[in-house]
Formats: sequence, C-alpha cells, structure tokens
Amino acid sequence: MRILAIMGGPRKGYGTMIMQQLEYQLKLLQEVEFEYLYLKDLHLEQCRGCHNCFFKGEDKCPVGKDDRDIIFNKIDQADGVIFMAPAYALHIPALMKNFFDRLSYIFHRPCFFGKIAIGVCNCGIADAKKVTNYFNQVASSWGFNFVHRLEIRTMPIEGAETKIVKKIKTTCKVFLEALNGKRYQKPSLGSVLGFKVRKTQHKIARDETNADYKYWFEQGWLEDDKQYYFDTRIGISKRIIAGLLNLFLKPQFKKMFAGDPQHVYNQYLKLESLNFEIIG
Repeated sequence: MRILAIMGGPRKGYGTMIMQQLEYQLKLLQEVEFEYLYLKDLHLEQCRGCHNCFFKGEDKCPVGKDDRDIIFNKIDQADGVIFMAPAYALHIPALMKNFFDRLSYIFHRPCFFGKIAIGVCNCGIADAKKVTNYFNQVASSWGFNFVHRLEIRTMPIEGAETKIVKKIKTTCKVFLEALNGKRYQKPSLGSVLGFKVRKTQHKIARDETNADYKYWFEQGWLEDDKQYYFDTRIGISKRIIAGLLNLFLKPQFKKMFAGDPQHVYNQYLKLESLNFEIIG
C-alpha cells in the first residue's frame, strides 16, 4: 500500500509534526509505504494561464521542463494521497495553489479513479474547513474518491495533543477502511452533471485536434450509452436532472460551435472571444 503526502506549506512546521503523527498511527494499524512530497523542495514554474494544456495537451505547456511530471507520476503510483497544507490568508498557500494550477488539465481530463484521497489542514484559529473543502473539490474533480478531512488547530492550549491524536486516529481508520474497501465512490449529482456537460460539449464540437476531445474519445466517454466516467449505477433522479440539463445545453453548444469549432477554441486562446467595442 503506497501513501503519498503532498505537503503544500513553505516550511516544515506544525504540518510536518501532524503528518508524522498520522504516519505513525497509520503504521500501527497496517504496513504501508509512506512518502512525503514537499512542494517547497521541487521546481514547479508558475502557471501562465495560457490554456494550452486544455486545448493542445499538457505537453504543450510553455513554461519548459520542471518537476510537474514527476509529481504526476508519484500521484499515479500511489494508492492513497493526502493533500496537506496550512491555512494562509484564509486559504491555501501559493505553493499549493500553483501545484493545482499546473495540473489543472486534469480537471478536464480526470484520471485518478480508483485512488483514495483525504485532506489535512492545520491552522491557528480558523479557515481549515475552507481549505479541506477545497481539497475535496479538487480531488473529486481529478477522479479521486475523497473520503475524509482532518482539521487541526495548533493554538497552545493545554491538552491539545491528546485531542489531536484522537482525531488523527479516527482519520487513519477511515483512510485505511477506504483503501482496503471499494475504491470507486458513488457519484454526486454535481459530478454526474459535470460529466454530462462536458460530454455534450465534445459531442457537438467534435474538434479532433482538441486534447480534451481526443482524451474523452479514447476513454469511450462519448459513447451514447455512457452515463459516467466509470461503470456505476446512476439513480433515476440524477439521470432525469442530467437529461433536462442536456436538453437546455444542446442548443447553446450548437450555437457556440455553429461554425468551425477549432476557430472558436483558437479565438478563446488568443483572447478574442470578447470584444467590448461592439457595445459602443
């Protein structure tokens, strides 16, 4: 069992102390291979927001060679991933945000199905929940089965260590139960709708030069009978809502891609999709 802890803070502080205790408690319950990945020690260039990774492919990223693919491969080789970061200025640190930005093509081309994720955040007083909620959004969008969040306050309060260890023990049990159980989560309504939106978009646009389209086609997600990324039962209410959304979106996408879909995407890349001069 391989566990990867992605450490998103700019220093080894309370987050490291908490993660070391989590590693210790995990290994008391089960033999696991545990690896720390400190983003601060890696070379990860700033995302430029060019959208090349979305439309042309992640290999067309203009920033040059850095450690992005090393990080991806480590995630790909893990059974479980822990997203860990302190709460800075009401949210995650810049290191963690840039990591998500650089791998943001995975939001369009999810690939980590069957892997388990949890989120851990340490804070002084507040906003840890905001951080772990964000970890949930990112991990679920990337295909992970996000099963738990751990929020730790590190204020110097007497007896805090005992309470922290108790919370960590609970986290470890939930994490291992998921790793040793069913790896694929039951899709939420939001996930089903997200799948439907992208499927409808790609089926109408049919731009075979688009990296997202090629990936979806290769995965078989554009087949008429495909209701989700992987085979699972979708409840009748979710299917009805997704069907109604599809009826609404079809004419919108047909209008958007009425001409050359590639031209539409290129306009967006060149920042030509908006023209405020036409409104005077």
